[in-house]
Amino acid sequence: MVLRFSPYEILEMARELEKRGIDFYNRLMQLASSSSAREIFSFLKEEEKRHLEFFTHLQKELNEGREIPFSTADESINYLGAIVESGILDKVLKGVNLTPAGIKMEDALEVGIEIEKESILFYQGLIPMVSPQKREWLDKVIEEEKKHFLRLQNMRRELQEKGG
Repeated sequence: MVLRFSPYEILEMARELEKRGIDFYNRLMQLASSSSAREIFSFLKEEEKRHLEFFTHLQKELNEGREIPFSTADESINYLGAIVESGILDKVLKGVNLTPAGIKMEDALEVGIEIEKESILFYQGLIPMVSPQKREWLDKVIEEEKKHFLRLQNMRRELQEKGG
């Protein structure tokens, strides 16, 4: 199989994904009409900042020549490439504005839900490539992204119940 991305590029994608997440939640904070929603988006933004630090640290270790075993013998690299190239992650990584002026909160939440879902898949694809020492932290990032997904789902449901 052809290697679509290098380990450095994969970590750069993960970092960019987190940077875009920070920007995205900042934008949702601006759209939010309630203080409780702003608090949730602020919390999510801070979580994304922590994830960014983790991936930055991994990338630094890679640059310093420390061994970060990235397996290329299986389909993991191709899987990650397909996730990026097939959907919303491609748009996120290209910097497409997913929360344009005038977007409704419900639509913004829908975008957030999709981003979190795709992020979970992307990070799960990193699992076979990360050393056992880093695996626990990556598992934590994945669990946090799942919580973000559920939190956004609940916010969307509450918004629909208020409107309907």
